[in-house]
Amino acid sequence: MRYLPYCAVIALTSLSSGIAAAEDTLKGTYSFVGTQVCLSSPAGFKRDINGNFTIPVGETNVSQTTTEGEIVYNGDGTGKATQTFVTTVPPPNPYGAAISAGTISYSFTYAPESDRSYRMMLKPDSFQGRLDAGPNAGQQFSIDVGSRVLRVSDDRRHITFGIAKPYVEKITFSGSPEFPVPRICTAIGTQALADKSIATIGQSK
Repeated sequence: MRYLPYCAVIALTSLSSGIAAAEDTLKGTYSFVGTQVCLSSPAGFKRDINGNFTIPVGETNVSQTTTEGEIVYNGDGTGKATQTFVTTVPPPNPYGAAISAGTISYSFTYAPESDRSYRMMLKPDSFQGRLDAGPNAGQQFSIDVGSRVLRVSDDRRHITFGIAKPYVEKITFSGSPEFPVPRICTAIGTQALADKSIATIGQSK
């Protein structure tokens, strides 16, 4: 079994989302920036003493990503994001150091969890990515799952997002579709309202 080198060079950094509540709907376009760090373990992860899959098995590599893009909230609990990213896999690394870049798009759903706190989930089979630069330029890739927690300002003009609890996602490259690579990521970022004219701020009565 041969794993694709630089298998952790992709980000889902901006996988943040909108807000859906019966009396308080958010609709609009937001710009965002974010950072992400991922630990990839081609052999997978095992459970810790609390039953969480957090302990890597075998060799690992670490990737660091910065990203920017645009998120559109439809106002009905669904949305879509597009982004560009640059990822660095620094040495020492068993698969070799690298820098890669590309584009991503995906759809998501979202729901409130508490006051000004929301949970976003990647819509299955919606993630589409492309590597435009780096050792594997030209390849396509996908990610199977994704989740972010959002904190929204009172005026709905600013959103911060992050990962509250670690989980395993799998990234699959077109060059080796038979070998999806498990990884665990942490991510943080911010969003800012880009078009105030189409935002609904607590007025959907």
